[in-house]
Amino acid sequence: MNVLKRLQAARGFTEQERAVAFTILEDPEAFLRENGKQLARRSYTSQATLYRLCAKLDCTGLADLKLRVSGALESYRQEDGSFNFDFPILPDQSTADIVRSLREDYAQTVIATQNLFDAEELERCVAAMCAAEQIDVYTSAGNVPIAQNFRFQMAEIGVRVHVPVEEYEQRLAVGDSDETHLAIVISFGGRGMLVPGVVRVLRERKTPILLIASAEGTPVDSFATYRLSLCERENHYLKISSFSTRLSLLYVLDCLYAAYFSHDYASNFSHKLAVYSGVVDVSELAMANATEAAR
Repeated sequence: MNVLKRLQAARGFTEQERAVAFTILEDPEAFLRENGKQLARRSYTSQATLYRLCAKLDCTGLADLKLRVSGALESYRQEDGSFNFDFPILPDQSTADIVRSLREDYAQTVIATQNLFDAEELERCVAAMCAAEQIDVYTSAGNVPIAQNFRFQMAEIGVRVHVPVEEYEQRLAVGDSDETHLAIVISFGGRGMLVPGVVRVLRERKTPILLIASAEGTPVDSFATYRLSLCERENHYLKISSFSTRLSLLYVLDCLYAAYFSHDYASNFSHKLAVYSGVVDVSELAMANATEAAR
């Protein structure tokens, strides 16, 4: 995750550590120029607090934190904190304005989601996918078509992904799961009717769980073996539509697929070409048969 986003979230920070985080976010350039004593003085804390904060951010020290802040600053500043994700379309907008507003919604969603990515966590997710004998995706409602698109992408490179849709079908999949499976659970807030029960039983069956959910955190986070975050800037229900959440999920799953594809690029590309060669051969044969029958 972008280190400035972690400072903004301040999850697990003490009050003094929050004060340091706020001071850094208030003027990142000043932070990059100053030493530990100056930062401690400006944030009304101590140098010991600075180093505790660095440890929580997985930084080796202040110099490492500065390096990460410097690298994260441009992407962080591309996010528009004032953009209204819930109502990107306003009354009396022209059609051209609507098109521009949705483009901005999508652009801001991709930037915000990118800033939540942790490259090392994504690599761990790919390793888990490679190790799994079976990948199951659990989700519901509007997320189902996006999960099915992910299943289709993986099928193109010879990886079978199971996306149970009906409630009973999901229960059967959970009952059949074990440590050889990888469960991808998609739930923005982790509060769906089946989600708490699904993750509890999956953990009892020792199935690794990749949770894709809101960056704000969910009640089922503690069950997750791996975690990828969705842009959290959209209200759960008070909005025009799930423009941002849908695109954020598509982006996360596409990154997951692309990283998996890249893990064995040449082999996956060859497999995909071979699959579509067969598809073309079948299509040409069907067309020839239809032409022959019409004569």
